[in-house]
Amino acid sequence: MKVSDIARALSAEVAGDGELDIERIVHPADATGRTDLAVALTKETLAALAGCAAGVLLVPPDGPRPEGATVLLYSGNDRVAIAILTALFDRAPAHGDGTHPSAVIGSDAAIGANVSIGPHATVGAGSAIGERTVVLANVTIGAGVTIGADCVIHPGVIIGDRVTVGDRVRIFPNAVIGGDGFGFIPVRNPDGSPGAEGTPMRIHSLGTVVIGNDVEIGCGTTIDRATLRETRIGNGTKIDNQVQIGHNVVIGESCLIAGMVGIAGSVTIGDRVLLGAACGIVDHITIGSDSVVGAMAGVSRKLQPGGTAFGLPAVARNIWIERHVNISRLKALYPRVNGLEARLDALEKGDKPK
Repeated sequence: MKVSDIARALSAEVAGDGELDIERIVHPADATGRTDLAVALTKETLAALAGCAAGVLLVPPDGPRPEGATVLLYSGNDRVAIAILTALFDRAPAHGDGTHPSAVIGSDAAIGANVSIGPHATVGAGSAIGERTVVLANVTIGAGVTIGADCVIHPGVIIGDRVTVGDRVRIFPNAVIGGDGFGFIPVRNPDGSPGAEGTPMRIHSLGTVVIGNDVEIGCGTTIDRATLRETRIGNGTKIDNQVQIGHNVVIGESCLIAGMVGIAGSVTIGDRVLLGAACGIVDHITIGSDSVVGAMAGVSRKLQPGGTAFGLPAVARNIWIERHVNISRLKALYPRVNGLEARLDALEKGDKPK
């Protein structure tokens, strides 16, 4: 890709040869030649520019301009720059054209134009796959599934019957969409106490899962189907690896859900919510739009829009900080309390306090 094309995508200024072809985007320390573009937009990466072998440098407007080097001057956010550059240079997973001979496709499945289906993939009866979607090796797609256009389904993904997936969705290896929800009636004695004979009674999952457009679902994530209606993931939401989303959950648009989050059944989550790694949310509560839940927090009560929840049990961020500050002060408080206790004992004994 030419430097001038990259500059246009970044709205950056070119100082030097805009016709150079770039093959890689690299950290300055990893550059090996003129076809590399070294990104140096932070103090750490700017410090690594000494002796950099890259043919092109991406720097802030006040950054260095080595003599004879081609420089891109970028005034925006460094993370936005990385997002744009990685999108430009992302290589789609390798795949063949058409359907691999080892794939098993239902006789009445509707396969759109320019769809790629990899080795040992299966597509169930009555399913439909939209144009230009890539289904990689060993993917299992059940019956009556609808998958939109321009999706990428990575190896080992399982999509259960009747699930709907929107356009431009990326599902990464070994995710399971549309497994049964965890719904059981526990065994209890007539008085409600535990210990009765028998086994828990299953509540079967007759509903489905609906995934919106532009959603990403990470490796090993599981999204359970609803009991009667839909488990739903809104447009633009991004889900990290090893996340568990229970039955009947509704998640809004443009949420970010970090790894190992656990969301119990029948939770409703608004738009643009941020869920930190390994947090847990109990069933049947609502998390309002624009809320933030910290890593490893345990949320057991409704969170109003724009709210924060940190700690276990989770509380508002300011309360969580106050508690931790107070705990850190205890070490200094103990000697004072011990001193006061000694003085009080002395007074009670009629001795002169020291």
